[in-house]
Amino acid sequence: MNHSKKYMSVSYRVITAVVFSLVLLAHPLFSAQGADRVGVVDSGKILRQMPETKQAEATLQAATIPLQKELARMNLDMKNAIASYEQQKGSLAMAARTEKEKELRTKAQAIQKYRQTNNGVLEKKKKALFQPIRQKILAAVQSIAEKNGFSVVIEKSTALYFSADHDLTLQVMTQLHVK
Repeated sequence: MNHSKKYMSVSYRVITAVVFSLVLLAHPLFSAQGADRVGVVDSGKILRQMPETKQAEATLQAATIPLQKELARMNLDMKNAIASYEQQKGSLAMAARTEKEKELRTKAQAIQKYRQTNNGVLEKKKKALFQPIRQKILAAVQSIAEKNGFSVVIEKSTALYFSADHDLTLQVMTQLHVK
């Protein structure tokens, strides 16, 4: 769950920045053509309300649990190895001490590599799970914007001011059958 919230938060910020930048750059072009209707949408609210999101989060959580258990096992093994080394350290010869320290460093590196590898795997899985949902939202926004004559639609959180009749969030949710 924590990974998906973090991913959604980062994705949300990136999408917001891109959309805001595009609006700032494109607005003079649209105004020059006389098409200056701007709509707003709260894509985060829509994303949170979609059943597909809940299912994607559950799938991601199910994939995360075994990885977390293995990481916990590896950390416990490392903790026990360190405790064992600390107890034996005084009675070990220098060569044996060096060998044990090398083993501990190798275990620590293996844990770090496991973390990095699985974080990458989880990120790819998140992207694969959430990309179709975002595409579905984007398609609905585009459809409603075209139908209602909006030339630009921005993320609600980036708008300093807008009138309620330019908020397309409920229309998008209705089209997507989201309550």
